[in-house]
Amino acid sequence: MRLSLERNVILDIDSYKNDHGKMLPPNTEYIFSTIVPRRPNRYADYVKVMGHQYAIREYISQAIELWMIDEAEHEFKQQGFAFDRSRWEYILEKYDGLFPLEIRALPEGFLAPVGVATVTIVNTDPKCAWLTSYIETMFQRVCWKMTTVSSISYDLYRYLDDIMYKQTGARGKVNFHLHNFGSRGADSYEADILAGISHLAAGFNGTDCAQANRNIKYYYKTDKAYGMSVTASEHSVMCAWSDSNTHDDYAAVEMMVNLLEKKVANNEGLPIVSIVGDTYDIYRLTREYIGGVFRDKIIELGKKGAKVVVRPDSGDPLTVCLEVIKILMEQFGYEVNKQGYKVLPPYIGVIQGDGINNDSLRHIVARLDKARIGLENIVFGMGSGLTHDAGRDEFSFSMKATALYDGTDWKDLIKRPITDLKKQSLKGHITTYRMPDGRIYSSREEDVPPSGQILLETVYRNGEIIKEYTFDEVLKHNNH
Repeated sequence: MRLSLERNVILDIDSYKNDHGKMLPPNTEYIFSTIVPRRPNRYADYVKVMGHQYAIREYISQAIELWMIDEAEHEFKQQGFAFDRSRWEYILEKYDGLFPLEIRALPEGFLAPVGVATVTIVNTDPKCAWLTSYIETMFQRVCWKMTTVSSISYDLYRYLDDIMYKQTGARGKVNFHLHNFGSRGADSYEADILAGISHLAAGFNGTDCAQANRNIKYYYKTDKAYGMSVTASEHSVMCAWSDSNTHDDYAAVEMMVNLLEKKVANNEGLPIVSIVGDTYDIYRLTREYIGGVFRDKIIELGKKGAKVVVRPDSGDPLTVCLEVIKILMEQFGYEVNKQGYKVLPPYIGVIQGDGINNDSLRHIVARLDKARIGLENIVFGMGSGLTHDAGRDEFSFSMKATALYDGTDWKDLIKRPITDLKKQSLKGHITTYRMPDGRIYSSREEDVPPSGQILLETVYRNGEIIKEYTFDEVLKHNNH
């Protein structure tokens, strides 16, 4: 047997799907399925559609090869299944191993209300009706992940932008206010990539996902970099420069301030350093070192456009960042802007990355707002809250068969469990459209009003990628 773990798309399924083809009614020729985010999360009743472009490029476009069929037969038999080689050999012989499917989707990056079909999939060969649902695992996995991360990030962008507008009267100033800290908290190598792309698709530019720009360039046909980061210390660095016996990190702060001075002198990258401050005592580091011994040097560097950012990394995030900001205001002073909010000098600030998620970020901002401390003083880093914690149920993603063609007529299919009507599927040969008033719906194609504008676009058919989007096209839907 083949020992390589090269991807085998036949095996990239929930095992039980192997048998579903034999369960379809006789004469079934076509199965039509929809992908739908069925429910809002606690903050957003819309999603930013992402993922089908990656899934098509990375999975659906991969041709079946003979070794895949041989390996799949061996693996499924070991799991206790009978394996139908003939259906895969048919695809191999007639379509050179490419999937005879048609996939239509909302444009990548599109903002859609929950409850509408973001993707529809149907087989194009009547001998392959089983194939539509077979690919659900590999396809929906990418779509729910990327859409969920992008939707959470986009909604947080809107939230932060609204706060900034309330406090300053300006919009479009928060593109670095939510930094992706989540690479080490991602489920896997690929999950890091999917989340990294999706966060930047929401309009943020701050990221420590080193893979994000590279993969955006590949999957979205661009040479541009959309994500940036800054020089930042971590605990290994701070501890290496600290005295573990006296619990003193003075030398570590001195090293970081000197590094900033060299960056400014050499015009080396962004003139910003982020100093993690809780190795021993975040309050001492902030008051006595940042705002004491090195205060004048930081002010002088600030006159040259440089900035020092203090990063608390433990304690209650609802209180510690507020306390650190207050210490910095005591040491460096502050101004009160036209809207009545206190703002630190531009050369000093705080980044809160510990304990940040979709809930805590909003609670922190609300507490700062109540204290009339402006959002300009702080940015946030989100780790596993961005890349890992939100699952498929965040927006209740599902892929369901909604229509079947038996050689004569299309038959409507629907799931409608009396125990949870929120899991009800759409019904029929579905499309998604926009009415002149801007509202977006999904319905059977024959029920679309004459004034309805069809939004789904054919993106894949029988092995050919029909439509792809640039990352600038993904971003244009944001309307920040």
